[in-house]
Amino acid sequence: MSAPLLDFQEYVEKTELSRQRSIEGLAFDIDDSGIEWTVRDVIEELELLVDGKATMDFEDFVDGIREQARRLLK
Repeated sequence: MSAPLLDFQEYVEKTELSRQRSIEGLAFDIDDSGIEWTVRDVIEELELLVDGKATMDFEDFVDGIREQARRLLK
């Protein structure tokens, strides 16, 4: 047997607190350092390197990987 449906006002009263909590920013969501964008950019660059590996000199490929690693570690 299913539970009776709440009217809209009752539903809002019961769910509003959890709705407000779900939209609050968490401490780790706030990133002013820009690291998230750096990580996304490095991933994109690594994908390009992997895609182009067949046409690249091995040393150039390794240098590209090392450069992306340096970007992440600084």
